[in-house]
Amino acid sequence: MNENQQRLVTAGFEIHTKESSAPSFQKDRINWLVYEESELLVGVLTADVLWDWIYIDELWVDKNYRGRGIGKELMDKAEQYALSQGMTGLWLWTQSWQAAEFYDQLGYKEFTRFVDFPKGHHRIGFRKQV
Repeated sequence: MNENQQRLVTAGFEIHTKESSAPSFQKDRINWLVYEESELLVGVLTADVLWDWIYIDELWVDKNYRGRGIGKELMDKAEQYALSQGMTGLWLWTQSWQAAEFYDQLGYKEFTRFVDFPKGHHRIGFRKQV
């Protein structure tokens, strides 16, 4: 799809949203970064604000810095932001080989699971209300 076609599709969705009295849609990207003293980037959380929820898109901690609480620190920052903005909660996807236990320990609850996505693994949706 080229840029003109994409604009046409986006405009069509916007018209349908208005006609359906749906809440207006705006997606804002936010990021939190953690640097080591030497200005080395060691952790990142990227997220999208969608209505009154935060979608955690990426949580990454350099393998040499894992186990030091950086991931929890980043998740706490996102949760504090959600609270400060009066949001409903946060949600995310993870894979069965990634961090399901980590999110569970932070109080996130599984709300869906795609079995065999990819084959032999699961894609898991977690959410947490604040």
